[in-house]
Amino acid sequence: FVLTSDNGPTAWRHYYRKGPNVAPGSTAGFRGRKWSLYEGGIRMPLIVRWKGTIPAGRVDDSSILAAVDFFPTLSRLAKVTPPRVEFDGIDAGHVFLGQPLQRETPLFWEYGRDKSYLKPGGVVDRSPNCAIREGRWKLLINADGSGLELYDFDQATDEAQNVAAQHPVTAKRLAKRLLDWRASLPSLDDAN
Repeated sequence: FVLTSDNGPTAWRHYYRKGPNVAPGSTAGFRGRKWSLYEGGIRMPLIVRWKGTIPAGRVDDSSILAAVDFFPTLSRLAKVTPPRVEFDGIDAGHVFLGQPLQRETPLFWEYGRDKSYLKPGGVVDRSPNCAIREGRWKLLINADGSGLELYDFDQATDEAQNVAAQHPVTAKRLAKRLLDWRASLPSLDDAN
């Protein structure tokens, strides 16, 4: 049994007519909401239960998983041979079995490729449209190279202090990796 949620609570503009803190739903203190690549828009709870296989009552708030990890993970746990394709996700079954994950591969996100995409109603929740999470670092940047933001999650997870100026080498490396990944994606025209 796997239970998770959709990304962040909604952020319609009309929620903010009476003030910045009146939108329904909770992001557990994280910045951002749905349609944002800040943690409040992409971080989701996950509950997994498999009686007799997965230890009950265990909480892991250090492992970083994503929806792309579900297929390779659940395939192995169910002892099903997945098709021979290259998955974007990793097999993280050991996390479900009680061993934390030190993720070695970064996670990538893109949201808002053009102006037709919804944006959060609160300006503070509007993020650049591409993000990478690699270990302690999270970098956000727009596909055109503008809006670079770097956060050190070993220091704080609230995404309030952009540390790109203090870590220019890390920011440049992650920006290149993220923009290279973004350039490798099919265009929207190719998808039709």
